[in-house]
Amino acid sequence: MKHRALLPLLLSACCMYSTTAMAKEVQLFNDKGFWSGPLQTVANAARADGINLKISPYANAEQYKTFIQASVASGRTPELFTWWTGASLNTLAATGQLAPLGALWQEMEADGRFQPGVKELFSVNGQPYAVPLQLSRWVVLYDKRVFARLGLKPPASWAELQTVAARIKAAGQTPFLATTQDGWRGFIWFQELLLRTDPKAYTGLNNGSVAYDSPAVRNVFRIWSDMYAKGWFSDPRSNEEINDFVRGKGVMYLFGEWAVGLLDKAGFPLKELGVFILPNAPGVQQPAIIVEGAPIVASRKGLANPEVMKTLRFWVSNQGAQTWGKASGNYIGNDKIAAPNALISQVNTQLAQKRHTLFLRLWESVPSTLQGEMVAEFNRFMLKPDMSTAQHVMQRMQSLNAAYWSKRKKP
Repeated sequence: MKHRALLPLLLSACCMYSTTAMAKEVQLFNDKGFWSGPLQTVANAARADGINLKISPYANAEQYKTFIQASVASGRTPELFTWWTGASLNTLAATGQLAPLGALWQEMEADGRFQPGVKELFSVNGQPYAVPLQLSRWVVLYDKRVFARLGLKPPASWAELQTVAARIKAAGQTPFLATTQDGWRGFIWFQELLLRTDPKAYTGLNNGSVAYDSPAVRNVFRIWSDMYAKGWFSDPRSNEEINDFVRGKGVMYLFGEWAVGLLDKAGFPLKELGVFILPNAPGVQQPAIIVEGAPIVASRKGLANPEVMKTLRFWVSNQGAQTWGKASGNYIGNDKIAAPNALISQVNTQLAQKRHTLFLRLWESVPSTLQGEMVAEFNRFMLKPDMSTAQHVMQRMQSLNAAYWSKRKKP
């Protein structure tokens, strides 16, 4: 009798073990090694839904890009992987190896999780090919303790920005933190200064109708080099950018919201972290903000795998988005859950107060074949930030730009 009573329990345990064992492993290839911990937290949470997700990071963006491009060229595209939006997504979608995700987006929008406009950031010619790994706005993070000590408020105008930076420098601290760490960061201040001074040129630069040695670009380098000459930037050679901000080597930090989670992990007290959107230069009226919509894409092979689609559905679910947001501090645009942290909530509030035009980040906007070389040129300027260097940088970038667009039809 005792053995007979135990039989249902044994069968139940056996079935539970069998279901877990039979779940096919899904690999998420990515270049986000700095988020391996939070990604693993999501993978752990997904196991309760019978999902066997393996996080497979690459060391850096260039190595990762080479791996994915080689995989696509050989017809062995991974089932699930992270990528970039804009020109890079367009190029990859043109190979025909990405899975269209229109049906999934219909589900995501039907229950109010995602507003319709979000989908466009992850689409090519109206067809969505990705879901958000993150939906990050590029803002200025600042140390509230320094601002309070110096009697400063977040600048609401270009003139106030100059005043704030000058006051911080006069107090013996460096106003802005900016480095060439990991080789890709060089474009950050260039994109922001161009957007704030000439948003039409920002768009034109990325579609080939504006040259890299145009007056608008030259003006950016003039402003940028002047800021360096005033001592407003930190040492660009540092490879410890996040820790540098924690150590006070820069009071303001222009970066994507996703840095908040990294700063928290590095020990910066988030209650002392403020945020504002960089103001426009005189004459530029329309409020604007840079947006980075980092995607997760699936291959056509992955679309046919029920486990891959189950993984994607978990990722964009309220539980998945909440788990990811809590672990990493990242926002993916899911309106059904609370913002991952107070900073993102503050940005949402600031954006709600004024209608901001969204501009895709330069890294995603520039043609993918030019990304690495363009960023290398911006890095070169940061390491020797004067107009002589700027002249050589502009000439080199325009040479690359002209060669690219000469083979394509410009707008």
